[in-house]
Amino acid sequence: MSVPAFNDLSFYSDPHSNEPRYQEVASTFEKSFPGSLITFFARSPGRVNLIGDHIDYNFFPVLPMAISNDVIAAVSVDGSSNEIVITNTAGADFPREVIPLTSKVTIDQEHHSWANYFKCALIVAEKYLKEKGVTKLKGMKLTFNGNVPTGGGLSSSAAFCVASTLAVIRANGIEDIPKADLTKITIVSEHYVGVNTGGMDQCASIYGELDHALLIEFRPQLTAKPFKFPIDDLIFVITNSLQVSNKHETAPIHYNLRVVEMGIAADLLSKKLGLLAKVPRDSNIGTASLRGVMDGRFGNTWDGHDYEVGISQLTAMIDVVEQELNNQQGYSIEECCQELGITCEKFGARYLSRFPVHFETLKLYQRAKHVYKESLRVLETLKAIATIHNREEFLMEFGKLMNESQQDLDELNESSNEKLNSICQIALQNGSYGSRVTGAGWGGSIVHLTTVDKAEQLVEGLTREYYNVEFPDLVGSLDDAIINSKPSIGSCIVSNSGFLQ
Repeated sequence: MSVPAFNDLSFYSDPHSNEPRYQEVASTFEKSFPGSLITFFARSPGRVNLIGDHIDYNFFPVLPMAISNDVIAAVSVDGSSNEIVITNTAGADFPREVIPLTSKVTIDQEHHSWANYFKCALIVAEKYLKEKGVTKLKGMKLTFNGNVPTGGGLSSSAAFCVASTLAVIRANGIEDIPKADLTKITIVSEHYVGVNTGGMDQCASIYGELDHALLIEFRPQLTAKPFKFPIDDLIFVITNSLQVSNKHETAPIHYNLRVVEMGIAADLLSKKLGLLAKVPRDSNIGTASLRGVMDGRFGNTWDGHDYEVGISQLTAMIDVVEQELNNQQGYSIEECCQELGITCEKFGARYLSRFPVHFETLKLYQRAKHVYKESLRVLETLKAIATIHNREEFLMEFGKLMNESQQDLDELNESSNEKLNSICQIALQNGSYGSRVTGAGWGGSIVHLTTVDKAEQLVEGLTREYYNVEFPDLVGSLDDAIINSKPSIGSCIVSNSGFLQ
């Protein structure tokens, strides 16, 4: 299955509302690069994760959907140039940057800029192109526009990196780009700016389908399966808390620390269960993964498809965490070293050297328990989709699972906070069946399960009780904060065939 190409904007659920954005991109491009012609547009959407957060980098299935908000780039190819120039319709926030192609692309993580994310895409695209026999990159001129809220938990960075990677590959002559290839190479793109992402964001952005959510599985291989919910009038309202959480800036105490804590927990469980020889060191940081521990415990008997088998094994692993990771106050480095039977120097080299992390104690019990409980909820959601046919019963069950997810994100993963919890409570009192932080957390967005007839009441309640109280100056301009999105098509190319005329 390849990344599709279109001659117009018919792939949007509302094509006419997106035409002004493309016009704005074209106008900015013309002003930035007089005399140059747009060859094509590259596009990739954000995503909302419906349930299953902070488990993708442990290789457990997740349930996201691509949203209509996206990143688009107008691209001009210049085979005679030795540089790539990127511009943005929001030039004051994202100024013009020039990236020379005459030397190896490097990223200075001490001086963070939006160009670093493009360089991430350029690095992975160049490696891919070399495998395809392309040894010299062509010069390019690009103008970007994105309406995925930055720091909103809807994967604006993944959308940008995927759109950029797609643009570079297409500009260098590869027109048939398999979605599997684009996913494989972009999964690691943000690692170059020090964010240890797991792959859900990129996969959802690339594989999105109209009117379908996605089941993304990572074992035994990466797959994205589109599916529909059994309720026709079910919708998801996404509300941006307007608490910005930049993954790159907060990674040492938030996102990357969770990756490290879960990796240490997986190694410790492997040791305690006598599985060191059976469990591969397959995580992003070279440790065991919590999925690997479960597979080792049960002899790799779950193929990822039979949700009943998965439910049984995950339930058992929750009990294992209770029995084996019994320090619920948090482990010190010294306690971890004693439990693992290694020196503090070896501990630091193995777990703390890949990315900077800052902590007082390591919450191994909480993080491992969250992963297994959240993964269990994903499978229970799949079971509800397959077995519950009564409308109200399904909405109540799915809502309950989302609310339980929010509770564990707050108490076990600690990626929620008081204000995010408050938004969820307000929503539940105004027509939501289930509300939870989506994405990395620590700010960002909340996803609410509701129905068409209750959506207006939900939005009014959140506007009245949250936005008007916390952000009174924004009254009347909340279009970007509240997104009522249908599942969107994933990454694509749009040819410049005159649809803007």
